[in-house]
Amino acid sequence: MGYPPQQPQDSFGQQPFEHSGPQYQPQSYSQPGPPYGQPQRKTNGLAIAALVTGLTGFITCGFTSILAVIFGHVSLAQIRRDRTDGRGMALAGTILGWFLTGAWLLFWGLSWAGVVSTALYSAAGGATAQAGPERTRLDVDEQPGQATDAPPASGEHKVVLEAVGADGATSAGNVTYSQDFSIKQEQGVKLPYTKDLAYDGDQPHLYLWVQNAGTDGVVECRIKIDGAVVREAKSSGPYGVCTVTADKP
Repeated sequence: MGYPPQQPQDSFGQQPFEHSGPQYQPQSYSQPGPPYGQPQRKTNGLAIAALVTGLTGFITCGFTSILAVIFGHVSLAQIRRDRTDGRGMALAGTILGWFLTGAWLLFWGLSWAGVVSTALYSAAGGATAQAGPERTRLDVDEQPGQATDAPPASGEHKVVLEAVGADGATSAGNVTYSQDFSIKQEQGVKLPYTKDLAYDGDQPHLYLWVQNAGTDGVVECRIKIDGAVVREAKSSGPYGVCTVTADKP
């Protein structure tokens, strides 16, 4: 007669405990990653540079806006080729670059036009408006060598406007003079230069503006009334300007 097999005992003489339920498995808390074989798309570096240079064009007078246009177009081409991210930044930088480049070019063009117009106004004598119905008039005299039918100056008092060159100054690019704000101009005249005027009664406002046509020499200009010098000045250096004014006493 046999005996049933005995269960193994532990060191304390007890039967080991057997758990008949499901076994507990520890859970994993790792985040799911991208599918295998599909790496994360990178942002194009030139797209970021296009946006940054486009935004800084507001404070760099448009110089970085040109870089924004270049970076934007290059990054758009790279994004289409490499399938990278950053198309929105590239578009924004390109649009900002073109807009600010055009705006700054317009600004500098208008500023340059203002400088030129101011220089022309100064060459005309910079005459201020006079109260009353009288207006400033600007006439251009006949050029040297051209015929003119203007009558000789007549009046009680004789006025002589003079311009003399020295140390290499032989001609004036522009001569502007006025009598009571009636402005006239002569261009490309040789030095020495004289202009005879006349008036009756009280002394009018007299003005003479002479610009050296070259880079060397000294230009002297003066106003004489009845043979006496009432105003004189000189200017030196490249394209120097000599100006004298004789106001009413």
